[in-house]
Amino acid sequence: MAVLRFTSLALFSILFATLVIGQDAGVVSESALDEQCRQCGTIFEIKAIRSEREFARTFEERAPPAGPFINIPLTRKPNAQAEIGVMGSSQMRKELQETEYEVVVRYDDDRFTLIKVRDVSNLRIGDRVRVNQNRIEPIN
Repeated sequence: MAVLRFTSLALFSILFATLVIGQDAGVVSESALDEQCRQCGTIFEIKAIRSEREFARTFEERAPPAGPFINIPLTRKPNAQAEIGVMGSSQMRKELQETEYEVVVRYDDDRFTLIKVRDVSNLRIGDRVRVNQNRIEPIN
């Protein structure tokens, strides 16, 4: 009787070992995929928020200079160009503003999240993305 138990246990062990060894290592279970892509979704909305820099508020209080200016870049970069303008112009106003973007991501399970970023040059509404530690990573 003990020999029969030992033999059946040995056959079962060999059968189990061949099944485990025969599995493809590249196959990922569905639960692992679900866990990896729990933070996947699509970009639902991108909204630009413009505000004045802190420097701009103190700059106004000090009576900003007004008048012509010339900016000659001292670099060898081929795209660097000299600028001629007027201090106090709309160009100066743009320089004193900063833009931050609020990106709304709709996850695959219909949750939403809002993430603030400084650059959205590689993001478009409808793009598939993964949110990782409050950063948006495009999915190719």
